[in-house]
Amino acid sequence: MATSAPAKILVGISLDPDESKEVLSWAIRVLTHPNDEVVALHVLVGKETKKRRLITKDQEKFRQAKAHVISVLGEFSKTCQSKQVNLEARVGFSSSVRKGLIEEAKSISADFLLLRGSKNRSKKTSNKIKRYCLKHAPEGCSVVAIRKSRQQSSDSIPPQRKVQKLSPMTVLEALEDDSCSARGTKVAGSSSPKVSKFKGQTCIKKHMSPYKLISSLFSCLLGKRKASLSSKGKENHLIKCFSYEEISNATNNFHSDNIVGRGGYSEVYRGDLPDGTAIAVKRLANDNKDETKEKEFLTELGIIGHVCHPNTATLVGCCIENGLYLIFNFSEKGTLASALHGKTSASLDWPMRYKIALGVARGLHYLHKCCKHRIIHRDIKASNVLLGLDYEPQISDFGLAKWLPNKWTHHAVIPIEGTFGYLAPEYFMHGIVDEKIDVFAFGVLLLEIITGRRPVDSSKQSLLLWAKPLMESGNITELADPKLKGKYDEDEMHRTVLTVWYCVRQSAVWRPSMSEVLKLLMTGHDSDVQKSWRMPKFTFDELDDYSRVFGYEVPLEEEIL
Repeated sequence: MATSAPAKILVGISLDPDESKEVLSWAIRVLTHPNDEVVALHVLVGKETKKRRLITKDQEKFRQAKAHVISVLGEFSKTCQSKQVNLEARVGFSSSVRKGLIEEAKSISADFLLLRGSKNRSKKTSNKIKRYCLKHAPEGCSVVAIRKSRQQSSDSIPPQRKVQKLSPMTVLEALEDDSCSARGTKVAGSSSPKVSKFKGQTCIKKHMSPYKLISSLFSCLLGKRKASLSSKGKENHLIKCFSYEEISNATNNFHSDNIVGRGGYSEVYRGDLPDGTAIAVKRLANDNKDETKEKEFLTELGIIGHVCHPNTATLVGCCIENGLYLIFNFSEKGTLASALHGKTSASLDWPMRYKIALGVARGLHYLHKCCKHRIIHRDIKASNVLLGLDYEPQISDFGLAKWLPNKWTHHAVIPIEGTFGYLAPEYFMHGIVDEKIDVFAFGVLLLEIITGRRPVDSSKQSLLLWAKPLMESGNITELADPKLKGKYDEDEMHRTVLTVWYCVRQSAVWRPSMSEVLKLLMTGHDSDVQKSWRMPKFTFDELDDYSRVFGYEVPLEEEIL
């Protein structure tokens, strides 16, 4: 993996000490790498003489501002020394704050310009500054805008819940004891005791919410930093920040005829750009005021901005005007669910189904093993698998996804969210989240591909309960989708059924990893994985346990909330 050149990070700060410390803390904790330079800038609005001599009144302001900036930076000196990050204090004069920021960014050739709203500045003024900086930032400079999340009174929030108000980029560090950088490299050590000594630093997670991460930051994440993909010669993917006007025009002003999907918190619209490119625009539903759903939407933005694999959906861009929007390439072939169950869809032949199964397995293996931070999708299902023109599958919808830190074996979450029929028993009953719940859901998905049946049919019968006896007896003919008319590769079919058998075991410890799943799918009984495992025989007691979990009536395809 190639190393990157030191970056210059320009941080605009106000005269409020707490605000200044918070924004600098976030910059140092999340953005910096060794040898980077952080320049803290306060812009004074005023005029200079032609000889660049300040009048007496301005000289006093300048001295006070300089003293403030130096004082704030002093709080971070030890940490920056340990991180090998250079600090510099600057005060500038300009006709406006926004112009002063851009002038300085150009002057020092900044790689990042970090902005934060001020309580002494109106929201309208703050937005004007952000828009101006986005428009006029020098080439190669990533603009990052962060803001304070909406909070209840601290007295009304239990201490253990004060760290819950998070947004895209805080998804990374919020789940890690090891602080991690938004630019893609882990900061050595766990939450540094030196960092926690900062006045107000321990509250950073509850105060700071990098809500409005501009696309240029994601460009930096996926393009500027030379990661392992680029070292293999693959093209880096850059993400665009769309204007609201662009996506509104593309979707015919979000006309209802353009809706192609709805989820628990969002709507998806088909759109066409002026160059003919078809896009899918996912927006937070207008009537959705639930902050939890907003967080899920932002979580998806934060996670998918770091994901890059042929078998995962590619984020084309985002929009933060008049709401929250994610923009993807439109999948002309729709979803796997529509291909398997749609009344007007042509039936998928077996080679195509097997290709899709392998592709989804590769995508999950990437999320679990190849990403810098393990990602648990939590909502693997047929409607979340998009199909490209050549039926290459892409895993989509990361709204429920979770980062799983390397030091953690699992999460325990409440409430239970997902789609009935795909939920692993330990997740459904105890809220346990790890890679094995995705493995279980993938097993159900494989069974859906084999049989052409939904996980829960119209009579509320579980696909697993129906299929278990057939798999146990080896009755492949009865299992296979009648639409296949017996036309399938028997060896591939047996390998796929064998993989299902292992993936949907009740006990998570007896399920394979996605690395092992790939081996099973490709080699079956000849796999070293299969030979090395002493898998206990599936018992009727275990079937009874499945009945207790899946046997009662629930709405078809309804989200568990």
